[in-house]
Amino acid sequence: MTSKKAFTIEEPLLIGGEQQKTYSLLPAGSVLYLDKSWPEGHQTFHVYFHFKGDFKAAPADPKTISPLWLRTVDREELPKLLNEYPLSKQELTTILRTRGVTKVELTQILREWPEEQSAPNP
Repeated sequence: MTSKKAFTIEEPLLIGGEQQKTYSLLPAGSVLYLDKSWPEGHQTFHVYFHFKGDFKAAPADPKTISPLWLRTVDREELPKLLNEYPLSKQELTTILRTRGVTKVELTQILREWPEEQSAPNP
């Protein structure tokens, strides 16, 4: 029997690395497996993925650890996230509810939303 702690996340979490300039999301419902808690105040988790197909990759030293940062969406960065990342309606709803965004705040975000240059062709 393992004593490993696991957590099912209830909201999408942002994934960021040192080289990333855009957002990636770990979807709600993903399971994080606690690896280690650090004295600096952060934790390391493992996530397992199934993969089918081919991808481009270069060989890496298997002893190298190159962690990404995982965090919640701050209320203040929600407008930027909406402009730069294709969120599903469910992801957006979950983030808004979890962050406690009020209808008044959401209305303000929509008022500040930039107008589209042109509508995409179907």
